Amino acid sequence: MRRTGLPRTWLVLVALAALGSCSLEYGETELAAEISEDTPDTILFQVRHTIVRDGSARFIVDAGRAETFSRQSRQYLSDVRFREIAADGETVTDGTADYAEYQTDTEDLELTGNLRFYSSEEDAWLTAEYLYWNSESRLLTSEPSEPVVLERGDGTTISGRGFVAEMARSIIRFEEGVSGTLVEEDEASP
Repeated sequence: MRRTGLPRTWLVLVALAALGSCSLEYGETELAAEISEDTPDTILFQVRHTIVRDGSARFIVDAGRAETFSRQSRQYLSDVRFREIAADGETVTDGTADYAEYQTDTEDLELTGNLRFYSSEEDAWLTAEYLYWNSESRLLTSEPSEPVVLERGDGTTISGRGFVAEMARSIIRFEEGVSGTLVEEDEASP
């Protein structure tokens, strides 16, 4: 069988010569290869993050979607469920939020949209649209104008604006607009 045309080696050399005569601007190519800061490093769906301390799961965070931006030290979560687990394995805090922004460098957390948390130890619900957790100072705060509602199983209901929870001192306060019903238990006399 007889071959026609140029041998394969010649075709490769012609292609290389043609490629060598092209002018490529490598700077633009490198920029295009870099990922924009607006593009997440990872996008995960139906995520579960478990924090283990002393050999036991202590915190479990589930999210419908998680986007990680490592250069911004941020992780954005949607359809969030949070659970705190006691040493005996019982859930002590359970909550949900539409969105969360977790700052991976400071461990601060901003929660927005339909927040609802339940503490089994306090038999209390906390409802809000916005809360911010400052990890270093161990403060949970709302926006000054955003209402927060606390409800206890005994019928106590307190709402107000400018919510601040100082976790280190176990103090909760409202800066303004406080109203509600406080139910005090009668102490039984001996």
